[in-house]
Amino acid sequence: MKRLLVMGLVALAANVTAQTASVGKIFDGEVKGKKIQLGTDKAVNAVLANIKAYNLNDGSDLAQYVDDKKPDGLKAQITDWHKKVKTLNEVPHGIFSVKIQGEKYEQVFVYADEDRVYKNGSTQKLKVMEVFAVTPEGKIQEFAQFSQIPESNEFGKTTGGKMYVGSAKGSSFQFSNRGEVEKLEKFIEAYNKMDAKTCQDLLADKVVIHDFDGVVFTMTKDMIPGMFAEYSSLDWKPISIVANKITDTDPASGALVNAREKRVLKNGTVWEKELLEFFEFDLDGKISAITQYSRGIDKK
Repeated sequence: MKRLLVMGLVALAANVTAQTASVGKIFDGEVKGKKIQLGTDKAVNAVLANIKAYNLNDGSDLAQYVDDKKPDGLKAQITDWHKKVKTLNEVPHGIFSVKIQGEKYEQVFVYADEDRVYKNGSTQKLKVMEVFAVTPEGKIQEFAQFSQIPESNEFGKTTGGKMYVGSAKGSSFQFSNRGEVEKLEKFIEAYNKMDAKTCQDLLADKVVIHDFDGVVFTMTKDMIPGMFAEYSSLDWKPISIVANKITDTDPASGALVNAREKRVLKNGTVWEKELLEFFEFDLDGKISAITQYSRGIDKK
């Protein structure tokens, strides 16, 4: 009996030492310099219970979050999420809890696979790393998720499509985010106002134009005022803008713009088409080429 008691005390001491021992360190923020310690099974079990309820997709996981009562708070976000999906299946592969020295909450890390079927018919398979901030009462205060997207996933991948000609033949595409959309919005606004100066600022010194009639010519900045002089009004309304670039190449990019345009010439002639245009942006972020395709306006 005495031997068992001693062994029990040793085990208890080892457990306490493990939970207070340093397993890491914080390097920035308000808790900079503080040590990271192992957390508790209570926090781990709270997160496991949350995942089990999450998979039911009936909102039963909501009770396990701290009640923030904000219209855009965590509970509201989780509620909106469940409205979008038909089935959820998260399968944890590993879970552990840590605590920053002297802090109230524990941070529970989960590595898992997750399958989602949305009500709109889309499906998604992800590998996720999740971080749950758990209170001493076992409630979830905050939540963050990081994901790895498998090649088999239907959407959300960082690359897609394929190039069939030129030196980039066989390459895929990816979204570009160098301000192409904002620049085109500014360009469209200036174009409609016939603001030559603003348009010129957004263009390269020379812009190669492939127009909808198959004519190819080079437009220089000084030609812009003369082009506007032909019209009494311009009305260019975008329908969509998608910016992209070829994967693993320099930052030069392009943007596909679907729009409807109406031009009224000073002689009274009205020109109106739906356009599909590809705008090329050079390394300096200036519009350097435009390729146009057009069709007539749908008859009502």
